[in-house]
Amino acid sequence: MALIPENTIEEILSRIDIVELISGYIPLKRAGRSYRALCPFHSEKTPSFMVNPERQIFHCFGCSAGGNAFGFVMQYERLEFPEAVELLAKKAGVALPKAASGAQPSQNQNIGTELYKINQLAANLYFEQLYSAQGEAALKYLARRAVSKETMQKFKLGFALDHWDGLLNYLRGKGIPLGLIEKAGLIIPKERGGYYDRFRNRLIVPIIDTRSRVLGFGARVLDESMPKYLNSPETPVYSKGKILFGLNAAYEEIRANDSAIIVEGYLDLITPYQAGFKNIVASCGTALTLEQLRLIKRYTHNVVMVYDSDNAGMLATIRSLDLLIEEGLNVQVAGLPEGYDPDGYLRRLGADKFRELLKGTKDVFDYKMEILKSKYSPLTIANKARIASEMLPTISKFSNMVLKSAYLKKLAEALKVEEGSLWSELKKVRDTPCAQRAPNLPGARMQPLLTSSATERLLVKLMLEETEFIAHLREKISPADFQDRGLAKIVSRMFELFCAGKKIDAKCLVNQCADPQAAQIICELLASEYPQQADRPRMFKDCLRRMKDDLRKLKQQELCEQMKLAQVRKDEFRLQELLAEFKYLSKRAN
Repeated sequence: MALIPENTIEEILSRIDIVELISGYIPLKRAGRSYRALCPFHSEKTPSFMVNPERQIFHCFGCSAGGNAFGFVMQYERLEFPEAVELLAKKAGVALPKAASGAQPSQNQNIGTELYKINQLAANLYFEQLYSAQGEAALKYLARRAVSKETMQKFKLGFALDHWDGLLNYLRGKGIPLGLIEKAGLIIPKERGGYYDRFRNRLIVPIIDTRSRVLGFGARVLDESMPKYLNSPETPVYSKGKILFGLNAAYEEIRANDSAIIVEGYLDLITPYQAGFKNIVASCGTALTLEQLRLIKRYTHNVVMVYDSDNAGMLATIRSLDLLIEEGLNVQVAGLPEGYDPDGYLRRLGADKFRELLKGTKDVFDYKMEILKSKYSPLTIANKARIASEMLPTISKFSNMVLKSAYLKKLAEALKVEEGSLWSELKKVRDTPCAQRAPNLPGARMQPLLTSSATERLLVKLMLEETEFIAHLREKISPADFQDRGLAKIVSRMFELFCAGKKIDAKCLVNQCADPQAAQIICELLASEYPQQADRPRMFKDCLRRMKDDLRKLKQQELCEQMKLAQVRKDEFRLQELLAEFKYLSKRAN
């Protein structure tokens, strides 16, 4: 997106009204010159999310999320910057250059676009076939599983006919090359030449992302023949461990509930969703991966796992627990009775019982301890050691020392061993917590800013609001004089734009800051209400004088430390040099 001219970005921002944009997502209420709302990026009861129509920026005083129109859609829609530009360009009616500077889209981008189109064509055909005469058996199967017509349409369910080349011929008739159909994973090459359809006589479940693109397919037999499920192979647009089935339908509910229910299979998701449990996603039969957890973290940090009660389901849950903890997610586990999966449990016992199941969850410690006590019974000394050896790596994943200490004490009580011995064993565990923390994701909840000098902040706020102050400050002070590094970066960028003769506009400046924290500071400063004063030039001079005084005092403190060192070393010449500099600074203050 760096190939898009800066003036195009500015034109998009000039045509988008941030109040109108954000009010299309959340309700805004007038509050003086700004608008207020409950923050969509964290849970709160008192509105702290502000939108400034004059500056065309937003800021939350609760979680410190902030930015311009691009920043909002990036965080709310979970888009990368190029995707946000494309979305707002369409909304604003601004044509984007197809290939600025003669550059062409990469081959991977072209292939990805073609594969999405092919998958969509396949999904459309499968959907039509479900409601054809040949799809009657699939419709009867769905009726037996109590899946309503509305739910079938919501998840775009389809049916692959019992033909070897039905989809192949359909796509060839659309002019799609064989190589691309194969790359999409929809056909398989024969040993003696030619191709045949991958999915035949199966219920089809399209796997769709949050941008409504069909990535791949899951396919289930209508009887008990094996293999029960087939999935699309890994393709340039589909990787099983990097997606969550149903996220496209659930992400808004997950954000609204600040919680995600995680199940294993397609129907384990579809049945609860139909019953009103809409904040639900499926891992598609795999133990949760790091990529899947990071998808969840875009919308919530609270997870309830509801996997099958069989050994495979319990193992998948246990394998996922450490990763969930390490990623900082709050995990609860709902234990299904033996012989049940989420789909069967809900269909047989109803939504109220399923709701009770979700309320009666166990935390990570209790769930894993229950399984280990059953696995290592009776509780002999040797078995206590085995349980401890499996529990300690999990406890070590907690970065919070209070939680770690509490769980270690709980383990000691459960095993009836000395707590000190468990601490000793914990030190041997190599997987120390927070050894490697994942970097913050775009759109993840931001931490409040560290407090910086009020004088520095007010000075930068005045420059953001009255750009004529920039020329005055540039003659008196340098960005390096700012103690707050974030403010220093903002001032440096403002000076660069000023020297280049460019307009310094807050909403565009947010876009030009490479450091996300710097952009965050700009939004916070502009959203903050400072005491009104008619004489702003005087306020600016007072801030500048105070900042210089602070710099002088800081320099004098450094000189005092250096003088002490010179005295210790008995370096009389250096001591006199430092003393002279100290006196010079004192005279300048008077």
